[in-house]
Amino acid sequence: MEDIRPIDIMNYPFWNPTAWTGREFQILAATMMRSHTEPGAGHRQNILLETMKNPAAPLPVPIPTTEEFVAQMDEFGYDKIFIPAIKMWSHWDKKLIWDYTPEEVYEHVKDYPDRLVVTVGYNPYRIEESLEEIERGVREYGAKYCYFHSLTFGLPLNDKKLYPCYAKCSELGIPVGMQTGHAAELFPSWPGYPMYLDEVALDFPGLTIIGSHTGWPWVNEMVCMAWKHPNVYCDCSAWMPKLLPKLHPQLLIFMQFWAGQEKTLFGTNGMGFKAFKEQFLALPLNDEAKRMIMRENAIKVFNL
Repeated sequence: MEDIRPIDIMNYPFWNPTAWTGREFQILAATMMRSHTEPGAGHRQNILLETMKNPAAPLPVPIPTTEEFVAQMDEFGYDKIFIPAIKMWSHWDKKLIWDYTPEEVYEHVKDYPDRLVVTVGYNPYRIEESLEEIERGVREYGAKYCYFHSLTFGLPLNDKKLYPCYAKCSELGIPVGMQTGHAAELFPSWPGYPMYLDEVALDFPGLTIIGSHTGWPWVNEMVCMAWKHPNVYCDCSAWMPKLLPKLHPQLLIFMQFWAGQEKTLFGTNGMGFKAFKEQFLALPLNDEAKRMIMRENAIKVFNL
């Protein structure tokens, strides 16, 4: 099964050396990502207070060129990667800490249109501006997806400020995705409760909705939404696949039978091409399930 060329629908802009500078990311590195960023390090009890007093150092994330990024895709056998013009709001500093645009994403991916897919974002605090940006991204830069980080804005997924985004994506015929479940960063987690998608899916039956990040700790609820609604999917990004049997058994069971095989998509969340692919291929899934989740479902959902 190593011949599967995955399509990674959940990744991040890879070119900005200051992107991972900030209070939220410093805290994330010292807590939930400690095994990646500081293996063997002890728990820093006062990390939140420390970041209030001292400038936050960037996470130690490698910054490749576009050519190097595509070379990594080739090395580990990836076909396509979605790169979002993502926007992220700081719960602590009350300002945008990520504010990528479709133009910026396009400039970095334009030489590889068959490999790197432009994805637009959404800022619910600048609704008209964001809707214009979504339309421009689709019509001028070929964007095929809208992914927004609603948790950073503290809005439940059925909030009225998100409905203009849903309506615009439905009008343009592109899927919309958002983080579901808890926030690994220090944002409130309750807005990511997957059951909020129940109302959205009913209000926008023609809109394809992708609940990202598995919905943990509400995995059952995310599975319920993807199983119930024809237009709702989930992805398995943000969690190393080896953790799925332990922390996400309901999602793994869902993926083991036809409904989950048809309604689950693959994403790495930028956490390592090699490890994600190897660990996913090692899961107790049949070959057809692996092929559908890692590749075929994305081709269908995004008309690739």
